[in-house]
Amino acid sequence: MSYARHDHAGWVERQIPHARPARKPRRDNTRGWAAAPLKLTGFQAKVFDILGMSLGGIHNAPICWDAVQWRGDGHGIAVPVKGWAIFSTFDSPGLTCLVFLCHEARIRLDIRPNGPRGMLLRFHQRGVWDGGFNGHPNLDEAVAKFRAYLPAGHRILFDRDPVAPDEVAA
Repeated sequence: MSYARHDHAGWVERQIPHARPARKPRRDNTRGWAAAPLKLTGFQAKVFDILGMSLGGIHNAPICWDAVQWRGDGHGIAVPVKGWAIFSTFDSPGLTCLVFLCHEARIRLDIRPNGPRGMLLRFHQRGVWDGGFNGHPNLDEAVAKFRAYLPAGHRILFDRDPVAPDEVAA
């Protein structure tokens, strides 16, 4: 099933009025539903669409909603996620999808540990990549940069000849 056609950001926006506390919290209200805007910005909508597509639907995503930092440092957004097992490169391709989508949107993603079994996904919108640190390469530019980095014939490149079983067991 593809989640690319779902409106993940719309789902989040529809939850905000119901999830916001009736009273202002006593503590700092920069996190959780209390800090959520009534209308998502274009950047926030992109982030939740990316998360929904890469985590099996935003309604299924293991997001710690009470700790989402809606306006983090540098006006980014930080989303705490429970568990590390959801990310891999193929069998459950959440990691690959997350990275590819961030490149396509020119959004910088920073993954950090968060608590004993969680991670913090921090997103920052960037512009067109000019080779420096202020922009962000799209997927084609990132692949071209990677291809230039990895020399032809490098040993990590896939070889159709299978690895001998005694080499795998070592």
